[in-house]
Order: sequence, then C-alpha cells, then structure tokens
Amino acid sequence: PGLGILMGGSLGSGQDMVVTPTRRLILMGGGAEDDLASRTFVESAEGGDIVILRASGSLTSYPSYFSSTLSPDPFPASVVTLLTNLPGRGGDSAVLCWLSRAEAVWLAGGDQWDYLGLWPLELHKALAEVAERGGAVGGTSAGAVVLGEAAFDAQFGTVTSETALGDPLNEAVSLSYPSFAQPELSGVLVDSHFRQRSREGRMLAFLARFMTEQNHSSVLGIGLDEGVAVILENDSLKVSTKGQDGAWFYELRAPVSLLPGTPLNLSDLRRIKMGAGSHVPWPLDFDSLDVDQMHVENGVVKLGVPG
Repeated sequence: PGLGILMGGSLGSGQDMVVTPTRRLILMGGGAEDDLASRTFVESAEGGDIVILRASGSLTSYPSYFSSTLSPDPFPASVVTLLTNLPGRGGDSAVLCWLSRAEAVWLAGGDQWDYLGLWPLELHKALAEVAERGGAVGGTSAGAVVLGEAAFDAQFGTVTSETALGDPLNEAVSLSYPSFAQPELSGVLVDSHFRQRSREGRMLAFLARFMTEQNHSSVLGIGLDEGVAVILENDSLKVSTKGQDGAWFYELRAPVSLLPGTPLNLSDLRRIKMGAGSHVPWPLDFDSLDVDQMHVENGVVKLGVPG
C-alpha cells in the first residue's frame, strides 16, 4: 500500500484462495464482540480471505481474534487489516486489490464520517461489490451503522437524543445514504451503543428524517446494545449475546411532518425488543410479533397511542 495506508495481520501464502463464501450480514452494537456471531462471520469466508477495514486503531487485534482466539473451522487463508489513517487515500490500489479477492469484509468501529464522507468512491464501489458477489459483510459500532440504507454520519459530531428530539431538522442530525448499503438493509437505519448511551430518542428523529428525505411510506430502525449481534442470513434474523441486553427494532409509518425549530411529533410507531436466542423471519412482520405501541409528543417519547 501507498502513503496513508497501513497493513497488518496474517497475509497467508499470497495466493488468492478462490472459494464460495456464505452470504451473511453481521451487525454488532459496539463494546466487546460477541464470540458466537464473530465466529459465524469468520466461518462465512469458507476458508477464504478476510479483510478488516478501519480508519483508526490496531493492525493486529482483529486478525489475532478472528484466527487464534476464535479457532474457526474452516480456518481463513488470510486475515488482513487495512488501516486508512488518511481516509481520503482509501482508493489505494492495494486496498482495492485486497477487497476484490476477499470472501468476507469487516468494518471496525471508529468515526463513521471517515467511512461515509472521507473514503473515496472507488472504495465505496469495492465495498458494494463484496455483497454483489455473495461475500459476507459485518461491522461493529460505526462499522455497523454505515451498512444501512440510511446512516447517521456524524459529519458535525455526535448528537444526543435530547437535541435530536427537540429539533430533528437541526444540522447535527445529519444522514448519509451509502452506495455500499447492504441489500438486506433496504429501508433500514442502524444505531449502536443503544441503551448504554440512551439513543432511542435520536433513533426516532433519524427515522423521521430518513422517511421524509427519501419519501418512504415506512422505515425500520435497528438499535443495538453493546455486546449484542444481529445475524441476517437466508431471510432470517438471529440475535446473539451473552447478557440481558438486546436489539431494538422500530417501525415508523407515514405521515411524518417536520418543521424547522419544532420538536418531533410521531403518531404511528411500533417497537420490539429481542434478546439472546431470538430467531425470526426477515424482513420483520410487526403484525405477527409482540410490539409496543409508541408515539412522540412535542419531543417527548411516550408509550401507547396518541391520546
């Protein structure tokens, strides 16, 4: 790799291991990785090549974890971290070469604006092609957030639930629509560190912006607590975690009206929490599941229907 790109991990023999991967999408909420879901991701490569993409952090932690710690079967041919410490250089020919031969790609946590706003179009295109050829894709924290059709991009820094609910058209409530959004996440927005950082309110503001900006009749939000993983495969969804936290799903349906400087108001909103071992068809059918009816009144999130 050239200037601004660092590479580390297990490069294998240098030969491209050509195998047929298992298409899976793994989303994690940050904090400690879930070992079961991580092993599922690694084994999706079916003995092929795995690439970890990140803009900060360690070159060796994920290669060691994915290979030595998890002891996957089959063992991957290579596990390489590509660190774009100058994100704008992410279109480097070495990065694109490794992505073109990868059976599985993992996006580490960090600052999602590095991924969404600073990575060049060539890298975005190469990421999209991983899914198109049936490769496995996964990510944690910011690396999971950027995989939805819509993503909070943090271009102007983070935003709290209080700020987002008080004015969902605030500049800080900034969304991007990634060209490498995963096909399973059409109409979906993902957020991480969910319960730990009290992010339900901002999720609802994000969904309202998403719906109005893309003129959708309904949108879905996935909020992932730390240490929680969602596995999407073959039109099914599984939740994996060792603790009591879970994955939170929000369905928002039209109409939604947003006015500058005005607190959020939503009427047609439903929520589901799923814990460890949950296994349901994907996409979700909210009519067949145990849901909480919710609404937002003048920026305040409330259970039940309006009135």
